[in-house]
Amino acid sequence: MAMTILHISDLHFGDPKAALNREDVSRVIRSLLAKAGPDVLLVLSGDISFKGQKQGYSEASDALRSALETSAIPRDRVIVCPGNHDVVKPTAGASPFEAFDAWSADLRNDKRCTFSANSCRRVICREADFLVINSAYHGDIEYGLVDLTKLDSVLADMDAAPSQGSLRVAVLHHHLIPFSGYDDKSTTRNAYQVLTRLVRHGFSLVLHGHQHALLELGLGDGSMKLCGVGSFRYITPGFINGASLYRKNERNQMSANHFAISKDAPDFLRAFTDF
Repeated sequence: MAMTILHISDLHFGDPKAALNREDVSRVIRSLLAKAGPDVLLVLSGDISFKGQKQGYSEASDALRSALETSAIPRDRVIVCPGNHDVVKPTAGASPFEAFDAWSADLRNDKRCTFSANSCRRVICREADFLVINSAYHGDIEYGLVDLTKLDSVLADMDAAPSQGSLRVAVLHHHLIPFSGYDDKSTTRNAYQVLTRLVRHGFSLVLHGHQHALLELGLGDGSMKLCGVGSFRYITPGFINGASLYRKNERNQMSANHFAISKDAPDFLRAFTDF
């Protein structure tokens, strides 16, 4: 079964120094969705708001709703997970992810991508069987961690009731391979245990954000691709804001198109192949 995924991450709505305003973001996402086609799955891998600001989630809702409605993309075609910026210091008895969950439930019109009660969720679409992971579930914004007990539970459910003909795709915020040298302390701490499980359970694609960099790596026998994407609107010296478009054809062949986001480019997008 053919499949198209548009992967964006680290939107940081509410950041006063952001490279793009809300209207710019809607414009870029509309352009990307047009390139993707009508049956696209939109993956947002965390850091929706900047430092968990309530206003950030409000801005994210406005920008994404506008783009989705204009492009006629059903809301349940959006897959979302929290990032470290989506952790909010809770009041007594509350979850650090209440603000994120309220935003996600409103955007999707369901609670399938909410994480206060479960750190790992399964979301089934006709082309892909998603494992959506909250790698910030532990509440520490300094590094990633995956709840292996919950992960094993969801993997067991996927194996017990497999989605026939669907690609297995994992989504989380934090990267799983150290990237920026000795100072990179924010990697997912139990990444080895996570990756060996994903290889063993037949995943084809792992999508993450956090590092604000385009990353691609084949794992296992090379059939599982680990893919990071640049920030969407963050000003980071030496890094390129961007988005990635992944396609699988009827012969299960995967291809990728990568786009840099720049106000100097037509529709703010510039395709590139070398990184």
